[in-house]
Amino acid sequence: MAAMVPTMIGLNQASQNMRDSEDSRKESSRKQRCHLLVNCSVSQGTTAQREQIHNAMVYVGPENRLYITKNPNPETMTPFNGGFFTHPQFPPDNTAGLVTITGETPPTLRWVFLDVTTHEVRWGGRAESEGQVCGPFDWTKDESRITLEGWEGWLAVRFPGVDEEGVWRLWFDRDDDGAGLKDLDSL
Repeated sequence: MAAMVPTMIGLNQASQNMRDSEDSRKESSRKQRCHLLVNCSVSQGTTAQREQIHNAMVYVGPENRLYITKNPNPETMTPFNGGFFTHPQFPPDNTAGLVTITGETPPTLRWVFLDVTTHEVRWGGRAESEGQVCGPFDWTKDESRITLEGWEGWLAVRFPGVDEEGVWRLWFDRDDDGAGLKDLDSL
């Protein structure tokens, strides 16, 4: 019986070290900048729409919008290049905010946020993000996708006659009601 106690203590220490190492790895991965690549459900939209969206990248573009496209305009769009960051709306030592580097001159780090009125995901400085939903952003458990407020309610929205063919805007269905987009013609 006395021989088993050191083994259990050793296992507990090894287990604790593995947890600490995993926590450290997760925190490190949250601090790395990344690009965003879109995947979509095979049951959503038409085949042509899915082809435009699936494996497209997210771009920081004009009018403080985030766009989804495979054919970006290099003069107005910059690939999303960001990650999780400490946000003042959340407790200290958090990484619940999301930031990206913009195509401004000079390139500037800006907040990514959800516009509470339109449900469009946008980017901007502190003044533009005030009063909007600035997080919490997080990874899914497998660290392959991003969540906002704990779920993946992301939408690709295209306004016919306004947006270029193959260029979609990034929205978030916060209330699980289609982001209030019942009739695009009325917007």
